[in-house]
Amino acid sequence: MFADDATSAAVTVGDMTATIVMVPPADPETGMLPVMTVTLADVKVAEATGAESDFDGPAAYASIAEIDPDNDRPEVYFSSYSGGAHCCTTVIVADQVGDGWAVVPVGDFDGDGDYLDDADDDGRPEIVTVDNRFLYQFDSYAASAAPLVVYAVRGGRVADVSTETRFLPAHRDWLRQLEEGVVPEDRWTSRGFLAGWLAEKIRLGEGAGAWEELSAKWDFATDEGEETCLTGGDPEDCEADQVKVLKFPERLRLFLTQNGYTL
Repeated sequence: MFADDATSAAVTVGDMTATIVMVPPADPETGMLPVMTVTLADVKVAEATGAESDFDGPAAYASIAEIDPDNDRPEVYFSSYSGGAHCCTTVIVADQVGDGWAVVPVGDFDGDGDYLDDADDDGRPEIVTVDNRFLYQFDSYAASAAPLVVYAVRGGRVADVSTETRFLPAHRDWLRQLEEGVVPEDRWTSRGFLAGWLAEKIRLGEGAGAWEELSAKWDFATDEGEETCLTGGDPEDCEADQVKVLKFPERLRLFLTQNGYTL
């Protein structure tokens, strides 16, 4: 979106323009801030500030797309990348609501990428990423798999629409990619892979069978278990009577249940 050495850029569709300007921070030790402005016929209707970047050049992007079907204007998708190890893209959507506009924070997502994607091929894109809660949860970042997550913006609000049946083909494709990405001999020993795999199986309505398969193939004899807080969080901060040593499949099932993945 930005030309070489430019500190501002714009995209226009009809009478709508989204402009990003890189603004120097008050503290010279911090990075520049991307500020996105939306105008209709040269009248400002929305403004949002993205993530501070540790890059020398701009690390922000905006596009105009029809995301919310419940109004008569397209939306502006605004993403900005902070930099750093495995972090983070901040996604914001400017959405017309009634006679005004809402600046909708969608979330901060792992990595640097454009998450706008038409996951169900209906001509209207969603924000498609993975469930960042799985990263580092049971293994290193590189060895962690995570299920697909799909967000929509409706009436100025973010909705997690991942479980809607229209996205089943996208989940099926993502499961295939997860399975192709794991080394075959690690399939039933990799905690990070198995966590994401089982969650994606649950998305597809195949969780019960996948759980039985994992339980049959997991080596319980060599799994010494780990202290786990039954109410979530760090065991060191947990009430003593809520700490229990659980083997990996038990810890995984607890984690999945606590985060909305029910077998």
